[in-house]
Amino acid sequence: MTKNTDKEKKSSEETNGSNGAEKDLSDERGEENKVLSELVKSLEEKVLRSQADVENIRKSSQKEILKARLFSAESITRELLTPIDNLQRALDHSKDEIPTSLVELVLKEIAQALLKNNVEEINPLGEKFNPNFHEALSVQEEKKKEPDEILEVVQKGYKIQDRIIRPALVIVNKI
Repeated sequence: MTKNTDKEKKSSEETNGSNGAEKDLSDERGEENKVLSELVKSLEEKVLRSQADVENIRKSSQKEILKARLFSAESITRELLTPIDNLQRALDHSKDEIPTSLVELVLKEIAQALLKNNVEEINPLGEKFNPNFHEALSVQEEKKKEPDEILEVVQKGYKIQDRIIRPALVIVNKI
């Protein structure tokens, strides 16, 4: 009986040994599956982040393109402002020598060209002084007018959307 018992023990040890190896193998596979699962999740997260980054870059570049279109007229506008001012001065000071209709026509055409390019004139006569849009050249006292009211516009200002190209030069009422 001892021989059979020894054989049975050896047989059961071998069986248990192979079961132990199978358990170790299945544990290793389980850990590999966990590692691979975590790796897959990590890669999926990276892909989603990359897609979000690409979408954000696309939206940002579209905004920049829109801004570039809106403000593309700024440089030409700056160059046109001096001739506009000179024509206005010529119109104001020489009523007999230059045909006023010609000067008025040129001013009107330039104003239309600016308007087509989203350039707006700032002519704040009678409005309240706003340092964001106006530059005060001097101060006068007129008791009949409101405090900080613009009494005279020396030079018109211009803007594109909310961007000031040139502030209006004004004389302001101070009481």
